Amino acid sequence: MLYVMLDSSGFGGIESHVLQLSLLLKDKKIPFKVVFISKASNHPLYPLLEKNQIEYFTSASFVHFSLLVQSHDILHAHGYKSSLWARCLKLLRRCRVLTSFHAGEFLIGRLAFYEWLNRSTSFLSTNFAVSDEIKSKVPFQCYVLNNFIHSIPPFVLRRRHTTFQVGFVGRLCHVKGIDRYLQLSNQCPTIKFHVFGDGEESNLLGSYPNIKWHGAVEDMSLHWNKIDLLLISSRAEGLPMAALEAMAYGIPVIGTKVGDLPLLVDTRWLVDEFDWSKLAWYILCFDSMTNKEWQACSKYSYIQVVTKFSGKQRWNILANAYGIKQ
Repeated sequence: MLYVMLDSSGFGGIESHVLQLSLLLKDKKIPFKVVFISKASNHPLYPLLEKNQIEYFTSASFVHFSLLVQSHDILHAHGYKSSLWARCLKLLRRCRVLTSFHAGEFLIGRLAFYEWLNRSTSFLSTNFAVSDEIKSKVPFQCYVLNNFIHSIPPFVLRRRHTTFQVGFVGRLCHVKGIDRYLQLSNQCPTIKFHVFGDGEESNLLGSYPNIKWHGAVEDMSLHWNKIDLLLISSRAEGLPMAALEAMAYGIPVIGTKVGDLPLLVDTRWLVDEFDWSKLAWYILCFDSMTNKEWQACSKYSYIQVVTKFSGKQRWNILANAYGIKQ
């Protein structure tokens, strides 16, 4: 049995990655279960797993989970707590363990200590990182396995909105640059700005008149058609799932040149992280596009994901790491 482990209470990049990984495993008919190692009532990932008939359970007790795991099982952990659990189980049960590193931001306090412990014990597992930058922070052998989209919808050629619509998708926090996004909205008063997400800096939203806050949403597939452009204003990233998902729905992406985003997005649409204020000019450039010009950018974005960031491109690496014969 393959157990896909995560420690999670909300929905973000890790949870989106786990969902796409689960869809890929299901498509390949691999026996697996998703394991939440902390209890969270009404977790936004639960209904998405149920919708796709993916089995999951919660095991908040290490002892309880250790009784389920056998030597022939495979553990694929996401996040520092689940990775530490998995490596302890490798010592206890001699099972195969893989861990994925997702965190690209600079951490402080207790979280920094846990992430240091996670990296320091990574010699006990086969390790993947979602970007080269994150890989460089892991002191032991680690391979880059970029995020991917397995459930890519058919391309739909649609029209851009008459009033241009820009979106922010993610946690409302300093590292994701929600403060920058809000400042950019002030510089483009004729454009409508949307925010999908929640977090510790949600209190900033109230003083910006052309911002529509949707809160945390369970399934962005129901909302991508509301925007014409996704803006990544982050101070640090790995390879953001929000960008992959947006492009899979034909939404062009602009943003700061962080993590491995330049592998996904045309570098002409990116600015240096310290030069983020220039993104206002990019927003206005997209707003000035004709419908035909915007559609060309939409189609380019879709093709980029389909040809370079689908589950098919990642499966051989994962199958070898899992020890699955193809």
